[in-house]
Amino acid sequence: MASGEDPFGCLKLSSQECLISQDRRTVCPKCQLSRKYFCYTCYVLVAELEGKVPKVKLPFKVDIIKHPKEVDGKSTAAHAAILAPDDVTIYTYPIIPEFSDPSKVVIVFPGLNALSLEDLSKKQRGLPKSQDKPQNIKKPQATSKETKDGSTENGREEQQKETVKKESEDVQEPPLKRQRTEGQQSTPFERVIFIDSTWNQTHRIFNDERLKGLQCVILKDHVTHFWRHQRNKPDTFLATVEAIYYFLREYHDIFEGVTYDGRFDNLLYFFSFMFQIVQKSKQEKGRLKEEKDP
Repeated sequence: MASGEDPFGCLKLSSQECLISQDRRTVCPKCQLSRKYFCYTCYVLVAELEGKVPKVKLPFKVDIIKHPKEVDGKSTAAHAAILAPDDVTIYTYPIIPEFSDPSKVVIVFPGLNALSLEDLSKKQRGLPKSQDKPQNIKKPQATSKETKDGSTENGREEQQKETVKKESEDVQEPPLKRQRTEGQQSTPFERVIFIDSTWNQTHRIFNDERLKGLQCVILKDHVTHFWRHQRNKPDTFLATVEAIYYFLREYHDIFEGVTYDGRFDNLLYFFSFMFQIVQKSKQEKGRLKEEKDP
């Protein structure tokens, strides 16, 4: 990326003026520990930013399973929990959420028999997968593993076919799901699991018996802009909040059937702001070094 280039310039982000003007640290309203923008252990904003930071509504629930050795202050999982509090829940392993219907849950991880969202859509409609390359099916872009702070996730394919009846037929669907169009396709999942850990740590969580049988999903290749890039790992290893964002973008393109309108962009609200802070710091250090050693 060229110096000074903004990789988030095309996103529809809310104003970050409230973050810029937050020039001092304060305390978390829950744990009373020193924080500047939000508490990464309680997943709440500092009082000065309450009501000033955007909220994002997701079309499904997201469960983040965090490795116990993942440093809270370095993980971007908190970004998602704070910006989409109604739909994102973080669990610290060995705690894992219970699923009433595992067939409606997918885990983002490059496991055995993992599918791209495009192939999952085709499977739902009874169409051949991408690699089958039938003559009348357009070949999609290649997909691959993706990861977060240290990884993303995908699993095996022994799907459990347990079905759960809805208690009431008049239960309201979220606004995003109510916006039906002719091109919109029903979603074959209701919950998505992401693993928050380094790549070397992620297999311990993924191999847990409680996650076996879940459908694994992989993302297309996306270049990370995370400033804490994993050593000796490709630049397609995404931070957790990046992985969630790109999953939502791919989901929208495949299942929503309408032009993307930026509705999920604010998931990168904190991430993009912190990226710019890190870049400015690097540029300033480079400038000072050049002045010292002309």
